[in-house]
Amino acid sequence: MLKKTVSLVIFCIILFSSLSFFLSAADYELADDDASVGAYYLYNYENGLCMAEHGTDDMISPSATVKMMTACVALESGINTSNTVTVTSEMIDGVSGRKMYLKAGDRLTFLDLIYATVCGGYNDAATALALSVSPSLSDFIDKMNAKAKELDMTATYYSNVTGMDETGMLTCALDVIKLSNYLVKNETFIAVSSTVSYKLSDSATCDTKTISNRSSLVASYKGLSNLSSGSGNNGDCAVLYYNNSELSFLCIVMNAQAKNVEDTVNYAEYYSKKLLAHALNDYSYRTVLTEKSVVASLPVLYSSLSESVNLYLKEPLNVYIPDSVDETADLTYNCYIYGDELKAPLKSGDTVGEMIVSYGGRILATVPLTVRTDVERSGFLYFLDLIKNYVLSRAFVFSCIIFVCLMTAYFFYRQKQLKAIHRSSKKQR
Repeated sequence: MLKKTVSLVIFCIILFSSLSFFLSAADYELADDDASVGAYYLYNYENGLCMAEHGTDDMISPSATVKMMTACVALESGINTSNTVTVTSEMIDGVSGRKMYLKAGDRLTFLDLIYATVCGGYNDAATALALSVSPSLSDFIDKMNAKAKELDMTATYYSNVTGMDETGMLTCALDVIKLSNYLVKNETFIAVSSTVSYKLSDSATCDTKTISNRSSLVASYKGLSNLSSGSGNNGDCAVLYYNNSELSFLCIVMNAQAKNVEDTVNYAEYYSKKLLAHALNDYSYRTVLTEKSVVASLPVLYSSLSESVNLYLKEPLNVYIPDSVDETADLTYNCYIYGDELKAPLKSGDTVGEMIVSYGGRILATVPLTVRTDVERSGFLYFLDLIKNYVLSRAFVFSCIIFVCLMTAYFFYRQKQLKAIHRSSKKQR
C-alpha cells in the first residue's frame, strides 16, 4: 500500500559522477578583468529557477531602481493618465543628473511623465510626476517607503524620487527582486518599459517631443522590458524582464563599474547581455515525458475486475534545463499519490496524484497524474473492507473494552444478588 509521503522512483537517481551538473546560482560567475559587479540575479519564472546570483543580500545604493518605485506609486495613485500636468518651478528647481530639461509652464499628460520617468529615466520628469500626485516630495517619499514595507522590502529606505545617491538611502538586490516581481504584473508599467521610442502627446508643450528607451537592449531583444537602467556613483544598474511567450526571465545587475574610471561602457548592460545569453543559449525547454507515457501501474482497492490501474500524465512534462543535462540519467522523477492508496470507483480523467521532476534537490516541474479507464467498485468487497476497518478501529476496540467491563460489573452484581437471595432463603428455613 502507498502512503502519501512515499514516492515511486521510476527512473535512475542522479549520478554523482563526472556527468554535467545543473548550474547552480553559485556556479555561473560573471567575471571580467576590466570591471566588477556588486550584485546580479537571473531567474526563470516557468520553472521557478534561479539560474545565477551573487551578492543579492548585500546592502547597496538603489540608484535608478528608485524610479521603479516612483512610477509604481504614481500608477497606483488613481490619477487618470490623460490628465494634463503643468510643470512648476518647484518640480524642476535643484534637480540634477539625467534631465529632459523641463521648464516651468510646460504641459504634459500624466502618461507622458510616466514614459519620461520609466522609459527615458529623466530625473526632472520623476520629480514632476511625484509632485503631480502629492503636495510635497516628502509626502510622496513616505508613500514610497510605505509601499516598500507592504512589499516586505525590509532592507530598503528611500529618501528621494530619482535615485541620485544620498547617504542612508539603501536597498539590496533581494528587495529589487520583490519590487520587480510586483511590477511585471502591472500591464501599464510593462507596456511603458518595453517601448523603444515614445512620442509625447500632441498636447505636450515641452521642447522634447520623443523619448527613447534608456536601455539599448530593448531594441535588440524582442520581448524585453527595461524596468530600470541608469548610473550612479557606485556603478551602473539594469533591471530587465524578458518574455517571449514561452519563457520569461528576470535579469538584475547592480553596481557594475569599470576599473578604469574613464571607461564609458555601460557594464550593467554588458553583464545583462551575458546573463541573457546564458539563459537563451545554454538552456532549452524540453519535453521529458508525454501524456502517452504510462508512468506507473498501481493496485486498486474494492475492484473485483481490475487488480491494478495505469497512471498517465495529464499533460506533457516540460522542463527548462541546460543542454548538457541527460534527461533520463540526471533527472529524478517521483510519483505522489493522493491519500493512502487508489480506491474504486475511478473514472477516466480522475486526478489521483502528481509527478514531480527534480534535479539536485531542486523541483523543476509538477504535473497531475490521471487514470484513463473506469474502475467499478465491488459493493461486497467494499462492505468487507468496512467491516475489517471497523474491527481494527479504536472505536471497536474501545467498545469491546466497555462491553467487557460492563459484563464483568454485571457478573459481580449478579453474583452479589444471588448470594443475597441464598442468605435470605436460609433465614426463612
